[in-house]
Amino acid sequence: MSEILRQFYEDNKIPVVLLKQKIAKLENHSDIAEEFEYWIKNKDYKADGISIEGYTAQRLAEESQYMNGEGAFMMLIELRENPKKALAQIQKGFKRK
Repeated sequence: MSEILRQFYEDNKIPVVLLKQKIAKLENHSDIAEEFEYWIKNKDYKADGISIEGYTAQRLAEESQYMNGEGAFMMLIELRENPKKALAQIQKGFKRK
């Protein structure tokens, strides 16, 4: 895990169990992790950010207050791993059970 990600999650007091899941996902998607690190450092999205199923982290953040920052990057991973499920969640307005 990069120092930037470690510090971000430490500062946000993410529980260890959840932290392990998030880090595993980011390690499997290093391009998204790199863009997330950029966001952590700059508090801004890349203009030429990764697009999956037509969504970038910035677009996700603009569509829902729940997707700002880390949530947008986790949703990009979900779009890549489970596109049907993620698209359905987006269409429902990011509602959770």
